[in-house]
Parts: sequence; structure tokens; C-alpha cells
Amino acid sequence: MNMLAVDTSTDYLSLALMCDGKVTAKFHRRSHMRHSSLLVPTIEKLLKKAGVKLNKIDCFCISAGPGSFTGLRIGVTTIKGLGFALNTPIVAVPTLDVIACNVKNFKGIVCPVLDARKNKVYACFYKSDGKNMKRISKYLLISAEELMKKSGQYDNVVFLGDALHLIGKPENKKINWHPRADIAAKLGMEYFKNNKLTSAEDLEPMYLYSRECDIKGV
Repeated sequence: MNMLAVDTSTDYLSLALMCDGKVTAKFHRRSHMRHSSLLVPTIEKLLKKAGVKLNKIDCFCISAGPGSFTGLRIGVTTIKGLGFALNTPIVAVPTLDVIACNVKNFKGIVCPVLDARKNKVYACFYKSDGKNMKRISKYLLISAEELMKKSGQYDNVVFLGDALHLIGKPENKKINWHPRADIAAKLGMEYFKNNKLTSAEDLEPMYLYSRECDIKGV
């Protein structure tokens, strides 16, 4: 079973190849939003390094958002095209889930926070016991002020993401919060096992419009 995972939701370009349940090759580097010119060549280099041909990929995994609109479109369009061309199944993993797993060893409440502009953030709450991560809220598009009100009901909360300045939290430089494709691949494998597949035709970025989350009038 070969899975190729891609994340283009932030200023990092992240790819990972998982073969028979193990990550055998990965790329994770700040690309300064040059995903459009780097993504396909980087996929080719990653597969060549691992000795795996593109037509031997059994499933594509995309970190589908929320995040940078431009970055998400690039990643989704590329995976869409590959899925169509090769008739290969796709799993779409929420980016906030991927980010939260950066601190899976933390015991408490984990809250990824991404800048959604106009003083709003994308966020979600997860409960971690140090081994397992469970989502305990909806995926949120919400004002920074409202997020902090919601967080008040929890003890021992760790926030991570690019919008900590909006919620008045200092950046923890020890945490590399950027979503990683190797984590996306591991989550994607669970999606695949549970038959949570998305066709190339139906694949869309997870933008979190008002109909999808608990904020109105966006």
C-alpha cells in the first residue's frame, strides 16, 4: 500500500510517501508560497528518491484546509488532476487535525489557531491524553475574542499556529506547528482503512464558509 500525502495550506510545502504503513520519504520546507512552481517537481523528486513510480501510488492524501486559499487551491488542483489521470482514490484530511498532532504527547486541550483575516481565526479544540487525540469541537471560523471566551471552559490549553498574536498568546518557538505531510499520511491511512474516500470529482478545499461552521454572515 503506497500513499502520497501533500500539504500546501501554509507557507511550508510538505510531502510524504508512506509505503506499507511506514513513511519512507518526506519533504518539509518553507517555500515562501512558491507551491505552484515547486509542488510537481518535488513530487517527482520524492518518488524518484524512494524508487516508487507515480502509477504505483494506491491513494493520494491531501491536507484539505482550512488555510491559505491560494495554497489550498494549488494542492487540491494537483491531487485532483492526479486522481483523475490515474483513477486513484483520494483521502482529504482536515489541516487543523494535522496541526494538532504536532503536540500529540501533550496532555490537555490542544487548539490550533490559523489567521483567517479580518480579525477572525480558524480553530478547533482537541483533547489529548498524551497518546490519542480526540476532536471535541466543530471546526471554527470565529473572532479571536470569541475563541478566547470558548477556551475559558478548558484547563491546560496549548495554542499553536500563525494567529497567536490575534488571541494575545506568545509564540512558543519550541513548537513547530506547521502541518506536516507525514502526519497527514498517518491520519489519511486511517481514513483509507475506514473507507472515508473522496473522488477526484468531488474533492474541494475545506474553506470553512458560514454554512460549514458556527459563524454567520461571512
